[in-house]
Amino acid sequence: MSEMTQLTGILLAAGVVAWLVWQPLKRRAMLDISGRWFLVTGCDSGIGTGVVEKLIEAGAFVIAFNFTEAGAKASLEAGAKLAPCLDITDEDALRKACDQVEQACGGRLSGVVHNAGIAQPGFIEFLPIGKFRQSMELNLFAIINLTQMLIPHLRAARGRVVVVTSVDGIVSLPGNAPYDASKFAAEGYADALRAELALWNVGVSVINPSTLRTPLVERFFESVREPWEEMGRLDPDGEWKKLWTREWLDEYVEKRSAGLASIAQDPICAIDDIFHALAAKRPRLRYLSGKLAKTLFYALWIMPESWSSAFKKLLINPKPNVVVRDGE
Repeated sequence: MSEMTQLTGILLAAGVVAWLVWQPLKRRAMLDISGRWFLVTGCDSGIGTGVVEKLIEAGAFVIAFNFTEAGAKASLEAGAKLAPCLDITDEDALRKACDQVEQACGGRLSGVVHNAGIAQPGFIEFLPIGKFRQSMELNLFAIINLTQMLIPHLRAARGRVVVVTSVDGIVSLPGNAPYDASKFAAEGYADALRAELALWNVGVSVINPSTLRTPLVERFFESVREPWEEMGRLDPDGEWKKLWTREWLDEYVEKRSAGLASIAQDPICAIDDIFHALAAKRPRLRYLSGKLAKTLFYALWIMPESWSSAFKKLLINPKPNVVVRDGE
């Protein structure tokens, strides 16, 4: 091997090492966000509460959108400058709240975090269509509506948009179709939004949390009972009830709730990722938050679809009755 070839190899290796060292260092560089205005939705508990607290600790001015009076009171006590209590799927209420936002921030908003959401689990055969509409209203349409109202303020500050979807926004799982469909839609919206707002240097990041210890997650499987009961009133004699029986429902809720508690992580991983997306000099486009997001769900996302589908089928446990006998 010639000296020139050896030198080229050494320089190439040194370049690769330098790049690998520089990338994480580059990601760690943070902005001073003190005195800047940020809006966070879904601040009543869990991730939203944590993001509000972290932003305030950094000296930011925070506007916290809450669904309950108790949540609004807690946000103000934590140091939020403004904490409207509203249903963000109500367009009139949302527009009034955005007028308050404009007055508070002076038309310059450095970031918005779309964190509010609803999870409605259940299997498709006994999910009333209203559950899908409800999920889309909060998990998608409210994001679209609020973003459109805030774009002029975000553009003025060259701000950031952070859309909290889920690992279910990249990998759909059985028993959660309304939530997954809304999160997949939010992912598509965020992709289009990122390209369009890049014209004005407004960044868009997506957060994909896995199972975290939040109120939304803790009551997840117990929530399967609600659509089952509602479908029972709408279609009490339907064939679905012979397959997805009351006995199956009780066993499913008990077994899956126990399993959920064993894998749920501290929500701080998602809170830290959201803060990075807002305050880093070079935020990522996507954050996989939590161990399962970076391992199991990432694997399901990139593996052949037939493998992923076979694995998902195994998650339906216990199985419903798969045969309806004549006369039953």
